[in-house]
Amino acid sequence: MKFAPVISEKYDPAQYTDYHLILANEVISNNSYANYYSSLGVDHTIILDSGTVEIGYADVDMINEAREKLGREVIVVAPDFLGDKYKTITETEFFFQNTDIHKDNIMIVPQGENAEEWIECFDYLDLHYNESFKWIGLPRISQDYVGGRSWLYQNVMQIHRRRRGMNDQPKIHLLGIQHTISEIEWAKHFSSRIVGVDSSAPVKAAEARLSCEHVVDYRNLTDVDVDPPHNLVIERIKEMVEYASFGWSIKSSEDILSVT
Repeated sequence: MKFAPVISEKYDPAQYTDYHLILANEVISNNSYANYYSSLGVDHTIILDSGTVEIGYADVDMINEAREKLGREVIVVAPDFLGDKYKTITETEFFFQNTDIHKDNIMIVPQGENAEEWIECFDYLDLHYNESFKWIGLPRISQDYVGGRSWLYQNVMQIHRRRRGMNDQPKIHLLGIQHTISEIEWAKHFSSRIVGVDSSAPVKAAEARLSCEHVVDYRNLTDVDVDPPHNLVIERIKEMVEYASFGWSIKSSEDILSVT
């Protein structure tokens, strides 16, 4: 699993990871930010989020403007609204109707007030728009649902497989860290379908003069209008990249038979 720091370009995160999540509103308003991420090589995966959490709304025109400014291939996060199943469905449908992005480069983020609503939201989008997306984002607030994100993941894969079979399985991304980094421990070992996780944890932890693993609740820390020591942020980025990493190996039939 890979770690994407949600972070300013001044920390040069591409030195430490080839997996990134960036915000559409920042791309539009900050030329330095946009230029940095647009210049990365094709070996870097970039997820373009609408920034709903940060600015309170998601807009198709804003997303398209950011894509055009970047001028490169990115994974685009369809509009979602925290805890709001109905608005997320409505805005995601509108997004699909007004974009020509290939399904391999679109991530849906189902929402709901609880696990049941979240699964209902996913089930609806998967039933009606499966040919429109490849990626599924599990939002950080779902960590507080009964069963947490691991329960959602298992249900997502079960619904998808029953409906579509084993073909064209989705890719999963974990959006943010809600409390502690240990909440993503399961994902490192659960499945290679879980590609990565993003967080501003390095900045928050550095501002608090803590290592990322020693933060007991990230909701009590901030990454807004802070300026922690540059070297501490770099150390925290490296910490999270190493923490999230887990190497999956694909064994050949010969490898398997050799140990049986």
